[in-house]
Amino acid sequence: MDPNSVMESKVVGTACLLLIVVNLVSLYFIVDLYSYDEITGYLGNGALKSCGTRGFVYLMFPVTMSNLLFIGIALMVRFIK
Repeated sequence: MDPNSVMESKVVGTACLLLIVVNLVSLYFIVDLYSYDEITGYLGNGALKSCGTRGFVYLMFPVTMSNLLFIGIALMVRFIK
């Protein structure tokens, strides 16, 4: 087996594992955001600024799930060969 091939395999495996961990952590925070109605912040002049989280959560949940699906399929194809 070629040494470059072994190194490439280790790099790809590490990168996939890192992407899975990052996506699972973001999935945890996205699911946690489902319980919030809005986020309130204080501006420099003392005024309140509030922002709803539902639109952001509805966008990020499918993106994160599709990332996990893509990484899972790529790993399965790579290791089943």
